[in-house]
Amino acid sequence: MQFHELLNEYLRRLNVTALELASTCGLSPAVISRYRSAERTPAPGGESLTRLAKGIASLAEQKGDPTLTQEGVLSDLRKALGYEEYGQARLAANFDLLVNVLHLRSGEMARALSFDPSYLSRIRAGKRTPANPAAFARAVGNYTARRCRSATERAALARLLDVEPEALEDDASCCAALAKWLLNGEAGQPDSTFSFLEKLDGFDLNDYIRAVRFDSLKVPTVPFQLPSSKTYYGLENFRQALLDFLKSTALSRSRDPVFMCSDMPMEELARDMEFSKKWMLGLAAILKKGLHLDMVHELNRPYAEMMLGLESWIPLYMTGQISPWYLRGRHNGVYGHLLFCSGSAAVEGECIAGDFAHGRYLLSQAKGDLSYYRRRAEAILQAAQPLMDIYRDASESAYSSFLFADAHEEAGEYRAVLTALPPHTLSDECLASILEKNGVSPSVRENIRRAFARSRAFVASLLENGAYEEEFPVLSPAAFEAEPPSLALSGLFCDAELRYDDADYREHLRLTRAFAQDHPRYTAREVGRSAFHNLQIFIRKGKWVGISKCKAPPIHFVIHHPRLCAALENMVFLVDECTQA
Repeated sequence: MQFHELLNEYLRRLNVTALELASTCGLSPAVISRYRSAERTPAPGGESLTRLAKGIASLAEQKGDPTLTQEGVLSDLRKALGYEEYGQARLAANFDLLVNVLHLRSGEMARALSFDPSYLSRIRAGKRTPANPAAFARAVGNYTARRCRSATERAALARLLDVEPEALEDDASCCAALAKWLLNGEAGQPDSTFSFLEKLDGFDLNDYIRAVRFDSLKVPTVPFQLPSSKTYYGLENFRQALLDFLKSTALSRSRDPVFMCSDMPMEELARDMEFSKKWMLGLAAILKKGLHLDMVHELNRPYAEMMLGLESWIPLYMTGQISPWYLRGRHNGVYGHLLFCSGSAAVEGECIAGDFAHGRYLLSQAKGDLSYYRRRAEAILQAAQPLMDIYRDASESAYSSFLFADAHEEAGEYRAVLTALPPHTLSDECLASILEKNGVSPSVRENIRRAFARSRAFVASLLENGAYEEEFPVLSPAAFEAEPPSLALSGLFCDAELRYDDADYREHLRLTRAFAQDHPRYTAREVGRSAFHNLQIFIRKGKWVGISKCKAPPIHFVIHHPRLCAALENMVFLVDECTQA
């Protein structure tokens, strides 16, 4: 029995609705609906599946059915996903997750444990198994407990191990809990990477603009009166300092760019929804004013917290007025710092790591202070690296140039996860048929033809120097009839929907399979319906990951940060497994 069939069987057996199940297990009704229709399946080792099993068991208890326990339901759901757990795979997956979440340095760990760094890398990748897994787990647990002693790091460990922070207070308890989890445990944190991509996939900039009333937002010109300097203490006053900074910047006459850099914890701020609304409205006012913003992200955070921060910036990235940056390496783990500055105000903050609630923050509008803080901001930017390159419709040629330059640079491995059939395999005749049936104007047709020609040339360049693998959904006749797919147009910066009819879709599929047979360096992987609807993911293994959003608006993010790239590569593999189930 397949996963969606088993889930529907549970609903029939318990005589409950999908809405009741969604409410009980804490998942959205839309997610449950996709599970039931086989459009999506949860990660076999992820939190969503655990929530689902817990919800079904809870409903069974309410209905007086003691035979459906959480453990039994979870086991049956995993079997339906075709998922078998092995100790080696679990140790490798948990070890890799531990390194990513705590941002541990493999070289430093290897020296401490007297291992070769390449040996640890092979264990993380699942290519090697320690001769004594229990001894290896204890050694890693001991190193991590000694290495990660701050309150923030122990809190991240507690979330990962799904235990109370008090259980990890001393090094011995922390080491024992880590060793046990490495061998037998499951991650207690949600799949932050998948959540980030889900939000990006479903995000509509037009809806967001309407929600915050961006088009009708008026930037007042009445001066905002603040003393030339003001000191704030504590978490609540810190929120006020940030809002005062945004007000001063939005209402001033200065057109200077805005700079933001902070390594302070974000989760405490994110919990206050009222502050979050005011914060986003203040940022919208700054962007409405036309100011450019340089945002230096602090990525040496627990992984879930880092992805939470990136999620909140999605709407703002799409305006094209923000340049995201990051600083390489790990900095200090003792102090927390913050620096925001604009042409009219600056905020400098400090705290002790793990004691965020007792920080001190200075807001200044004095000219001498602004000059000093601007020099500091420029020095940070000189040391920073681009977190991602963002390409909108105005930079179509720049995006194309980047792809072709990379393809000719050196041999490499490329991989794409698509929501539709690959555009480069479509013939001119079939493309003309699709454009004709969709009533596309002659001028737009020519632009589309040129874009498809560039796509063919780009793939030809890839295959000259390296290997290219593409994964795409192939729809059954029933799935096609229920929702005819659209042509992939993300490379065009065009959000039009050009639907296939059945004949053109089958012809394009035939052409794709023929292309795979004729090109030995090209691999085509056919799966069920894609996990995403509006995202194409393009991976240059070991170098960068591109995320292309097809519409609302069409936009391309090219991510360079190694930690993010590795997480996206691993996450995409997990999605592969799910879509094939």
